[in-house]
Amino acid sequence: MAPLRVVITGGAGQIAYSLIPLIARGLVFGPDVKVHLRLLDIPPAANALAGVAMEVQDSLFSTALEGVLATTNEVEAFTGAQVAILLGGFPRRPGMERWDLIGKNAGIMKRMGELLETYASPNCKVVVVANPAQTNCYILSIYAPSLPRKNITSLSRLDHDRMIGMLLHEANSRLISASVSNGSECVRRLTAADVRGACIWGNHSNSQVPDVSAVEFFVDGRWVPIESVIPDRTWLGLSNSLPGGGNIGAGTEGSLVEAVRKRGAAVLAARKLSSAMSAANAIAEHLSDWLSPEKSGHSPAVSMGVTTDGNPFGVSEGIFSSLPVRCTLGGDWNYDEGFSMTDDVRRHLEASVVELEDEKATALEMLEKAEAAAGSVAGLVPRPSL
Repeated sequence: MAPLRVVITGGAGQIAYSLIPLIARGLVFGPDVKVHLRLLDIPPAANALAGVAMEVQDSLFSTALEGVLATTNEVEAFTGAQVAILLGGFPRRPGMERWDLIGKNAGIMKRMGELLETYASPNCKVVVVANPAQTNCYILSIYAPSLPRKNITSLSRLDHDRMIGMLLHEANSRLISASVSNGSECVRRLTAADVRGACIWGNHSNSQVPDVSAVEFFVDGRWVPIESVIPDRTWLGLSNSLPGGGNIGAGTEGSLVEAVRKRGAAVLAARKLSSAMSAANAIAEHLSDWLSPEKSGHSPAVSMGVTTDGNPFGVSEGIFSSLPVRCTLGGDWNYDEGFSMTDDVRRHLEASVVELEDEKATALEMLEKAEAAAGSVAGLVPRPSL
């Protein structure tokens, strides 16, 4: 069987550096799936990219890695690509507004879409990590019109995993403390497999909606509601103090919601570098649940940035948003229709959707201006009704 052709943009960057070993060891697509990596970066990063390729060679990866190509040639990298991991994008600089970032990356995503449309496999699977990720997916879908929209996804798994990690830390602290106080045997520590029902809704921004309203823990051989383990409703964002119940969107200082939304900034402040190890791990899990023969069709519901077309949650169509999905065999996914929203979650999701609609309109406007300035034919970029 021919190796799976995987292109990674931003191949000389931090996230790629942490992701490559996971792919090469068979932890993403499965140990029996051979992979040929194409690492793409911009010409100024050519030397760093060559260094990454040297390290890949020196690591003697043999589980899944069939070969690696480090290149600054976009066509070479995308030709025949069956999976595209889009890490590369313009970074947000000090003083830069989010709308400026959208404009910068809209042009980059336009080019990525053109490359996917012209050179990649017709059924290429895509995960967008560069921000603003969901809006970048929309731009890709315009410029790669032959690619099924369900094949274009964005990474919300990192936010999902951050929330699970915080829940586990709090739950285990409480369970162990209670065990010590009661003089009983130390309880088994909960792991990620002992949590279900969590979801990230909406945009990958401070408007995202981390939702634990349906979370359950597997404790003492049975699934129990989250509040039986973590009774602090205010920290969870389940406080009834607001009209209609709940304050999940408030992001109260010290709450889980605020912590999830601000985790990236906290890591950046501590490391002086953005999240890389956790981002790479989240990408690996996203792709593994979706595409690995061993995991697809067997994983629980997960948060993924996907097209909203035909969704059962009442989210307006024509955009991309983080929603709960179940991956199915053969590299497909379906909305998790059994996932219900509380009124409070729905209210705050609507605000996040408005932000996504605004980003979409801004990106289209900036692309139109750029094409007009370049002398393009007016109206080249379609503007669907918002």
